[in-house]
Amino acid sequence: MSKKNKVSQEKWKYFDVVEYLLSQQFYQKPDFIIDRRASKKMKIKGSGEIINDMIHKIREHSSQFEKGKDEEFIDSLASELNIRTKSIHDQYLEKISNLEEVQMKDKKFKMMVVLSVLISHLHKKNSEVIHKKLRDEIVDGHSKKDFDNAMGMLYQTSDEDLSLLQNIAVLKNFARLTKHNLPIKEYQKKKKIVLKKIKKFLKDI
Repeated sequence: MSKKNKVSQEKWKYFDVVEYLLSQQFYQKPDFIIDRRASKKMKIKGSGEIINDMIHKIREHSSQFEKGKDEEFIDSLASELNIRTKSIHDQYLEKISNLEEVQMKDKKFKMMVVLSVLISHLHKKNSEVIHKKLRDEIVDGHSKKDFDNAMGMLYQTSDEDLSLLQNIAVLKNFARLTKHNLPIKEYQKKKKIVLKKIKKFLKDI
C-alpha cells in the first residue's frame, strides 16, 4: 500500500476500531506477531503491510454496512475469510439484541461487534485446523485421547508457542487474502517447536 493510500485509509472513520480489533492479542507494530497474552513475539517481515491491507479489504466491503445491511456485510467478509456464516449471524444477532438503544445508533460500536464476532470465529476455525494438522504429525501410535490431553495441557498453561502458531496461521489467511507472501518458514519453525512439546508430553505419560 502506498503512503498516500495509507494516509487516506487512516482518515477512514472506522480505521481505529478495525485496526484495534485486527491487532488485539495478535499483532504489534511494526512487524510482530504476538501470543494471546502479549508476553512473546515473533518478527515476521511484512506483517504490518498485511494488516494494513486487511483494513483496506474490510473498507472495500463497508458500503453494505453503511447502508444498514449488516448481514450482507458479514456474508461478504465471511466469504472472503472462508468461514461459515450461520453461526456468525446467530451470535451477531444475539449480541445486537442485548445492546442499549444508544449503542445501536453508534455505527462504530456496531462495527466493533461485527468484527469481533467474525474474528472470534476465524480464530476458532484456525485453532481447529492447527489441532488436526498437529494430530496428523503424531504417527507413533498414541491415541486421540492422549493427544487431546497433551493439547489440553498446552491450552491450560496458555502456551506461548502454540498461541503464536495459531496466530501465524491467521496471518497466513490474511496474507493469502491480500496477496502477500505467506509466512511459511515462520509457521513451520513454530510448528516444530509445538510438536516437540507435544511429543515430550506423550513420552512422559
